[in-house]
Amino acid sequence: MSLRTVLLAILSKEPNTGYGLGRLLQKELSHLWDARLQQIYGELARLQADGLVTAQAIDLPNRPAKKVYSLTPTGRDELDGWLAERPAPVACKDDLLVKLYCLDGMHRDLTIRRLEERREQAESEVGKLRHQLAQTPRTDPGQLGPLLVLEAALYRAEAEVSWCARALSCLREGQDERSVSEEPQRRTWLRAAGA
Repeated sequence: MSLRTVLLAILSKEPNTGYGLGRLLQKELSHLWDARLQQIYGELARLQADGLVTAQAIDLPNRPAKKVYSLTPTGRDELDGWLAERPAPVACKDDLLVKLYCLDGMHRDLTIRRLEERREQAESEVGKLRHQLAQTPRTDPGQLGPLLVLEAALYRAEAEVSWCARALSCLREGQDERSVSEEPQRRTWLRAAGA
């Protein structure tokens, strides 16, 4: 998946400005994709050059005109093709996990601090997602997709909080790698994940 695909998906719901897309990605869809405004504008220019979106300039009093981007039929076809593809496996690129892999080379207090920070971030994300879920209409059939996405993000954030608590407990109790790996819950999770 790429930013290109994410923007096509968002624009399939309704036309939007580059700034509006940035705000949407930052505030409501941060659990899906991270992109800076300059990346968004660059990708919108490429999408427009490729004929996948159009831009309509709307004049504003005392301000520069804004461009509202809409999906073209070709853009819709590209999105439909992507929607029909089998999803790629979820890739995990987590620098904290790589650091934990090298736990024996890290200062334990620093490791604990980093895990506490991660737990706090995840707890904040849980609160934000619960608030978003409470604001999402459950009777509108058009909201089922966004509702399921929010629930998935919430489950992941809650799992992150639980895992951080578990890792912190292991570090504070001084458990070594062997005693952690012998726990049945962890082995079950690894089997379910296909490891």
